[in-house]
Amino acid sequence: MRIPGSIAAVVMMALAAAAGSTTPGAAQDKTLTIGVLGPLSGGAASYGVELVRGAEMRAEEINKAGGLKVGSDVYRIKLVSYDHKALAADAATAANKLVFQDKVKYIIGNAVGATCNAVQTVTEPEKVLFSFVCWGTSNLGPDKPHSFRAMLSQWEVAEPFYRWVKEKHPQIKRVAAISPNDTSGKDTNTAVVKALKGLGFEVAADEYYERGTKDFYPILTKMLAAKPDMLDVAAAPPGEAGLILKQARELGFKGPKGWTAGVNPVTVIGIAGKEAAEGVWSPANINVKSDFVSATVRRFGEEYEKRYKEVPGVIAVANYAAFDVFTKAMQDARSLDTDKVLTALTQKPFDTVWGRLVLGGKDTYGIDRQFLYPMVISEIRDGKVIDIAQVLPAALKK
Repeated sequence: MRIPGSIAAVVMMALAAAAGSTTPGAAQDKTLTIGVLGPLSGGAASYGVELVRGAEMRAEEINKAGGLKVGSDVYRIKLVSYDHKALAADAATAANKLVFQDKVKYIIGNAVGATCNAVQTVTEPEKVLFSFVCWGTSNLGPDKPHSFRAMLSQWEVAEPFYRWVKEKHPQIKRVAAISPNDTSGKDTNTAVVKALKGLGFEVAADEYYERGTKDFYPILTKMLAAKPDMLDVAAAPPGEAGLILKQARELGFKGPKGWTAGVNPVTVIGIAGKEAAEGVWSPANINVKSDFVSATVRRFGEEYEKRYKEVPGVIAVANYAAFDVFTKAMQDARSLDTDKVLTALTQKPFDTVWGRLVLGGKDTYGIDRQFLYPMVISEIRDGKVIDIAQVLPAALKK
């Protein structure tokens, strides 16, 4: 994915899209400002770009349709986005700006677990409704009632993914996992290791690296010495996952590869090269052009590609759906008061770009704040992303 030349360009893009339509009557007089956070620079920048674009597309659709009707009022939606570079301190600063300077009561979009923890120190006390794609386990809980995860996390995908691996590729016995040395990485490897052990796999390696690493040869040499049958680049962002796969191949690894948190294989293919990326499986990514996704996801993909000249990943779809769910809840509540909208959010399923979406996760997190929808397992083949199976998270089977 191409990364914008400056953060200002991304912010202006979002604001221009939101302000580009005029609406009749009250919509011209009222504005609803919604925040978007994410890494818009650095190794995880593709996450933030997709978050902004997903929100931007839904905001523009609402504005072009005449605005968001909430009770007797109509609002034009304005987006304000900030780059936190995947750094917790920068995320806290950005959250403070959104809440106290920009006066937002809704932040729809953020990525990287440690930054979500930082943002929640601001959003929860202020009763700001906050949705994100962060995979940190502690990001959801009874102590964080205003927080929602819009994308399936490691806890929803690791077990069904490795159950599929066991059923379809029984020759795989030993798996090595590697992730960034932070909240997202540790939580993801923990979920992967738990799934592996529960399904009878051997854990060949459970390793971590510092974000921004370029030279993975030393840690990969150690991991490959354990002779894994499969390498999982678990929570590595696209830029770093691509380097890991490329360097692992250079060190001689040619076995099966997984990417439990893989959401943007186009970047991985570009960095790793077709050969090193060949065969990577991911339960978190989707091919928006496949028969395994809904017709609405395919239409979203067509519009996204037409607009940005790129194929969207799952994060763009997830944030578009989150924006849709939050704004529908505002309409159901007939209010922008976050207490009333929170009640509306938790009352019923929502029809979204995914199809039927329900809130669950109480068994895992102690509260139903996890968006649930069918997951798709994809594979990189000859430089393209091919969806090969659809499976249900365990919670959707109940």
